[in-house]
Amino acid sequence: MSTEHPHEHFSQGASCCAGGCCSGSCCGSGDAIRPGPAVLGIALFVAALVMGSDSWSGMAAYAAAYLLIGWDVLKAAFLGLRHGRAMDENFLMSIASLGAMFLGDYSEAVGVMLFYRVGEYLQERAVGSSRRSVSELMNLRPESVHVREGGTVRDVPPAEVRPGSVIEVRPGERVPLDGTVTEGNSVLDTSAMTGESLPVEAGAGSTVLAGYINGQGVLEVRTDRDWRHSALARVQELVEAASGHKSPLEGRLSTFSRIYTPLVISIAVLVFLLYPFVTGGSWTDGLFRALVLLVISCPCALVLSIPLGFFAGIGRAARQGILLKGSNYLDALRKVKTVVFDKTGTLTEGVFSVDEVLPRDGVTPEELLYWAAHAESSASHPLGRSIVKAYEGSLFPDRVAELVEVTGGGVSARVEGKAVLVGKKAFLQEAGVEAGEEEDRGVTIYVALDGVPLGRLRLSDRIKPGAEQAVRELRGLGVSNLVMLTGDSSSAGAEVGRKLGLDEVFSGLMPAGKLEHVRRLKPEEGLLAFVGDGMNDAPSLAAADIGIAMGGVGSDTALQAADVVVMKGDPVAVPQGMVLSRATERIIVQNIVLILGVKLLVMVLGILGLAGMWAAVMADVGVCLLAVGNSMRIFRVQLDA
Repeated sequence: MSTEHPHEHFSQGASCCAGGCCSGSCCGSGDAIRPGPAVLGIALFVAALVMGSDSWSGMAAYAAAYLLIGWDVLKAAFLGLRHGRAMDENFLMSIASLGAMFLGDYSEAVGVMLFYRVGEYLQERAVGSSRRSVSELMNLRPESVHVREGGTVRDVPPAEVRPGSVIEVRPGERVPLDGTVTEGNSVLDTSAMTGESLPVEAGAGSTVLAGYINGQGVLEVRTDRDWRHSALARVQELVEAASGHKSPLEGRLSTFSRIYTPLVISIAVLVFLLYPFVTGGSWTDGLFRALVLLVISCPCALVLSIPLGFFAGIGRAARQGILLKGSNYLDALRKVKTVVFDKTGTLTEGVFSVDEVLPRDGVTPEELLYWAAHAESSASHPLGRSIVKAYEGSLFPDRVAELVEVTGGGVSARVEGKAVLVGKKAFLQEAGVEAGEEEDRGVTIYVALDGVPLGRLRLSDRIKPGAEQAVRELRGLGVSNLVMLTGDSSSAGAEVGRKLGLDEVFSGLMPAGKLEHVRRLKPEEGLLAFVGDGMNDAPSLAAADIGIAMGGVGSDTALQAADVVVMKGDPVAVPQGMVLSRATERIIVQNIVLILGVKLLVMVLGILGLAGMWAAVMADVGVCLLAVGNSMRIFRVQLDA
């Protein structure tokens, strides 16, 4: 499996039947049987059965019933011939039913056509229902937006709302555009966009995406993007275009049909020609058995079930907040043997916390945090804010003076008239303070008071709740190499790698360095997936066999470079995608075995004279419906590895 980069947006609207013999909506005429002609045709068919074929009135009733029921099939077969599509199911049913008429089996000809149209209708309903269940997931575009202008609110189409507009989102409504809450508090249902079942609280300053459902209060939102660039519009584009990249299995369907169809026609001709000589039977019996063979031979059920299986898998992934750009990427996920993670924003939250307080002898942890927190009380660095947050006592800003923040080093300040230094070991050493020879692990911050070391604080980037589970499940799925690439220090990277049990960690990397490692780490067998946050990881996302962007739907970079977008940024989505990929493949293989097995059985029975046209049509339609139902099982698959 190979993927091509950079990625593009694909054409929309793929048929459920790709290549091969199919035409129309579902391997049929493309027009469901209409109630009026169907009822009249059935009535005439019943009347013909009563009158019999011996009378002119009975034959006329048969002919009228046949035309009413089968006209769309005959027309589709004729148009198929004109466009070079001779071997579709319409052509086969037309030949078989007309052949039965020719042989004088009028009731069988009309009955088989009737059953075929009913089966076709049921197929269309089944496929249509499954496709709607998927498309409805993203059919969330609002009809209008409540825009505040001055003291009034007016409703306008989403496409006319410009960035920076103030809109109103009322209880029970979907958020129509991406933006930031400026007023109001509520609870949001984000499941349609992220797959997250738990509600999310929103208030002033909260970022909201189009597609979220407002639960309680009225929210005032300032829009960040227009509709065309909103997260929801991008999601819809991804889902609609997902059929643009076909899996290798789908690509081989056309080749299969080109071989299979002439082979079956040849067998049918041989059955017709050889039957009288081999069995001593009549030419009529030989022709009938050849017609039965042609009816059961059409590979439409096979050609339908494979794309539908992948489509259902993509739909299930969308329900979990995993957006795939095509079925080829869904198929590829099961082959991943190496997973490379970015650290910040992917495995960790990018929020530091104090893990350990390690004071020197004679100093209490409370004292160490008191001096460090006061020195950092006005600092802007995230590490400083984490230290302040870790201090549970009261802060007295009036006790702090002469605060100096050194970028990349630390801070110095006078607290209660005493000189306090808080920062890296090198920062204290430059100030003439010997910080000690203790081993640094993670991010270590040292504290000194009037030139005397007080101790040190160990901080770490908070690991995402699902990271450990993701690593554990990937191991269980047979991923042999788990690697992390980070631009952080070696000690910080090593600490995260140790906690998660990763195989390798490479630190201090710029985007170019990450890209080099991704290229070097590609396994000889299997594929490599890179998981990043979609910004400076874009080169690595594009170079990997499968690029997975975490929570990057709002980023052009993520959408262009990645093959898979995880809406809620949970690392557990990676093994879930692999489980889904394997389940999809398993279901498709089941469909193939079922379809080929049933068709082969009926073919043999037909050649032996043990199955007629009724059995052939019932088998063809029935196995197609079974394949559709089996494909829908993907929505009930447990995704825990």
